[in-house]
Amino acid sequence: MIAFVQDWILAVWAMMLDSAFWLLVGILAAGLIHLLLHRENIVRLVGGRSYGAVIRASLLGVPLPLCSCAVLPVAYQLRRSGVSRGATSAFLISTPESGVDSILLTYSLTDPLLTIARPVTAMVTASVAGFWETSASGPGEAAVADDGTGALEQICGCEDGCGCEAPTEERGKVRQVMGAIDDLLRDMAPLLVLGYLLAGLVAVLLPPDSAAIPEFLRQGWGGYLGALVIGLPMYICATSSTPLAAALLAAGFTPGAILVFLMVGPATNVASLVVLRRILSGWGMWRYLATILVMSVLAGLVVDYLYGALGVSVEYLSAAADGSTDWFSVVCAVILAVVIVGYTFVKYARKRV
Repeated sequence: MIAFVQDWILAVWAMMLDSAFWLLVGILAAGLIHLLLHRENIVRLVGGRSYGAVIRASLLGVPLPLCSCAVLPVAYQLRRSGVSRGATSAFLISTPESGVDSILLTYSLTDPLLTIARPVTAMVTASVAGFWETSASGPGEAAVADDGTGALEQICGCEDGCGCEAPTEERGKVRQVMGAIDDLLRDMAPLLVLGYLLAGLVAVLLPPDSAAIPEFLRQGWGGYLGALVIGLPMYICATSSTPLAAALLAAGFTPGAILVFLMVGPATNVASLVVLRRILSGWGMWRYLATILVMSVLAGLVVDYLYGALGVSVEYLSAAADGSTDWFSVVCAVILAVVIVGYTFVKYARKRV
């Protein structure tokens, strides 16, 4: 048992060594993006009931580092501000499926092809969902109204709006960026801790060339189905899902199956469905889910075909495994560990008070 725990800790540490620098850069970039893309600017850019609004919403959502729960308050306010269901649906998909921090983390743990495929798939999926919702919605669609039940806060625990409020004029630019980073870490740190722990556990239980999972469940349609089953009910953000995806990649899952997991996991979770149904109304939630499932599997097929056609193989292999770790990686990993563990401790310590 002691040996297993030691291996688990070493696996988590090895993954943090590989990913800490790019994740820290991504978190800083996320704070800078928040300065430009707060809610008021988003409403201004995606207003109108048109296919152009859907495309703009899809593009705007790609760099924003919000998970499937934290994006709900923003989408809720967009609908209350009169943004169409089509543009809101697109924003609800592209935002949690991608983010500047998760894109950089994907690059550090996988390869450039999968890194590019992730935001492109998120944008295309969001656009298709938005187009479908726009065509299905009537010309007189109404904005969602607040029924006073507090359902949003009950489901997401976002009493403070998840830090998505527009910055005030009194706060300086640096304070706005630091405040955005603080909001992001309060929301994301516990999920990052969970993601790294799960990734380390998978790395120990399913080492490379392991026969613990039959090949038909890792390759082809079996791999896509497995990714859907794992990702659909799980509440895990785009960033925290990436270490787990890298561990599954090392265990023998195809890049296409990994992409399916990266798309489905962050964009869907059981807890958010109640709020999603209220935001999108009627059959909107079911169109939202159907689009994610179908487009994710299609993207997985395309990605696996590209890897095969290009003769490219991809796998996660920790730099720590061959002793190539440098002091800079160690410093970044220590900083990241202290930050995410500290924020997680503070968050749950406050809940106990």
